[in-house]
Amino acid sequence: MNQSSILPAADLLELRKVIAAIAAKQSAIKLGQRSYAVLLDLANSPDTAAHSSINQLASNFGVSASTLTRLATRLGYSGFNALQNIFRQHLAEPHFYSERAHQSQDQESDSLVQVAQEEIANIQQMMSQVSTEQWQQALELLQNARHVRTFAQRQFYSTATFFSYCLGLLRDGVGVLGDSGHGVPHGLAQLNQQDLLIVFGSHPYSRIAVDCCRQARAMEIPTMVFTDTHGAPLSSDASCLFTIPTSGSFFSNSTAAWVVLIEAILTAYARRLGPDAIKTLEQREQVFEQMQVAYS
Repeated sequence: MNQSSILPAADLLELRKVIAAIAAKQSAIKLGQRSYAVLLDLANSPDTAAHSSINQLASNFGVSASTLTRLATRLGYSGFNALQNIFRQHLAEPHFYSERAHQSQDQESDSLVQVAQEEIANIQQMMSQVSTEQWQQALELLQNARHVRTFAQRQFYSTATFFSYCLGLLRDGVGVLGDSGHGVPHGLAQLNQQDLLIVFGSHPYSRIAVDCCRQARAMEIPTMVFTDTHGAPLSSDASCLFTIPTSGSFFSNSTAAWVVLIEAILTAYARRLGPDAIKTLEQREQVFEQMQVAYS
């Protein structure tokens, strides 16, 4: 069959049906074993497929960029960008939260007990994944940075502001990227190799968060990333990476393990600062008192 006569899949669901047909040898599309494995990996990791460049994906899969282009054309697409749009379109659809909620509808267990047990399991898994080297690197980055900026979107924006507020109680030069009113690119342009960018994000990943990490790496700005897996599109550009589980019955990402890790890092950082941390906190408290602002 001529490649031009093959109709490309219109969405990820159709593409997965095409993959199944190829595996069952019921499709006119013929792929080699390596190309089929790459296609399967793309379909199973739509976040990475959507947010990574063709060169990054080729490097991850151990193939050439031209191999990905040929794969796309064999599937009936005009090129790799057209295939990648399938994954981007899938992530743009507002299905994440409703799907999570739908999955928990049939469960009849006590919500408090169930969610608490799931979060305890997430915390235990997070603890097993943090190494001494990661811990020390994070503390050194916080201590050596001239300015620190945090960034996240959607659910994790509150995490970014929480980290920024608490860190700002201990040291100067802390803020949320883009909060100045000039936008994220303007804020990022003001940072350099002496600063630190801290990014939070989990599935479904924010395109601007991925681009932010990528640009920071290009500018050689140290970047500390908190995300859900090592395969997340945010992870490849991180100077210091923490992966934290988000599984559970909650209709969004479960975040208890994230908060525990953040509080632990900030506590360790305060201890490292020693008397300087206490002095800074006392200065903050004095300003709060003079302005009659509640501490919390």
